[in-house]
Parts: sequence; C-alpha cells; structure tokens
Amino acid sequence: MKNLMIRDIGLRLCLGLCLASLSGLVGLTGSGLAQVPETPPTRGASGLLLPRFVTLSESKANVRRGPGEAYPLLWQYRRQGLPVEIIAEYQKWRRIRDHEGEEGWMHSRLLRGPRMVMVRSGPNALALKSRADKAGATKAYVQDGAIGKISECQDNWCEVAFESHQGWLPRNQLWGLQAYDFIKD
Repeated sequence: MKNLMIRDIGLRLCLGLCLASLSGLVGLTGSGLAQVPETPPTRGASGLLLPRFVTLSESKANVRRGPGEAYPLLWQYRRQGLPVEIIAEYQKWRRIRDHEGEEGWMHSRLLRGPRMVMVRSGPNALALKSRADKAGATKAYVQDGAIGKISECQDNWCEVAFESHQGWLPRNQLWGLQAYDFIKD
C-alpha cells in the first residue's frame, strides 16, 4: 500500500473527553471540525435516506477514490465508531464525508447504524448537563472531538453517552446529525 495516507482519527479524537470528578480534571485534546451545509434528503438505491449518518464498524477502514476495489486507496481510518455521513450509494459501496469535509468511497460492510456524534465545541469544553436545559447540573466537561453515543434529542438538546458519563449537550455543538434526525411526529 504505497502512498496510503492514514487518517488516525483514533489518536486525535477518540479520547477527547474531559471529566469533572472528585479526583480532579482530565483533559485530552481534539481537532477542529469542518461544518458542511446540510443537503435536502432523498432516497438512495438502498431505500434509505441520503444523506444520513452511520459509524465505522471496524478499527481500520479503507477509503477509495471510486466505488470498487479496483480504485486506488485514498486513506485509512483507524477509529471504530467514528461518525461519517453517507452522501451517495452505488451497489454495496457508499460515498462518505467525514467531519473535516473529506469524501471518498467505502464498502458498506465497514459501516453500521448505531449513532455516534462528535462534539464540535471549539477551544472550550462543553458542560454535559443532567437535563436538557442550561440550568441543569454539570455532570462532566466534554472537549472538542469527543465521540459519544446519542440516544435522543429534545428541542435543541441531545442526550449523549461518553463511556460511563451520560447527559445532555446542545444539538448545534454536535456533528453527526441531520436536521430531520430525532424529530418526533
């Protein structure tokens, strides 16, 4: 694999969690996140909405220039659970976009449905709240680049779990959600 670029998101982002506890404060840094304008949803060949967010199912996932193994490798992700956006489909291949706006093709077997989100807080950590409200008690502080599992959203807040800490964050500070995600009828 000559000239393969490794996008080692795992080292930069997977531990971007800063927890406030009795023992003190632990902080790990993440990187900045690109903001990509949302596209109106359509249906892909799979019958599922496009664009949509999924997560990487493997700790090593190759991204190719086109939809097939004959296309050259562009880079490799090394972070299971990283959220990516599917923007196109061709047979078993999915065109994906990452949090930095980079695009390429990935086989569908490397993607799964459980929803993860990435915090995009900028230089300041976000307070993980006990309820969907600014006045809620602070349970932990989460830094830019932290990846957590989302369970629900209410109004402009989403409930997210980071390892053993679960709480609410402002929806506009999370990457990995479409405007139509978690909207109740």
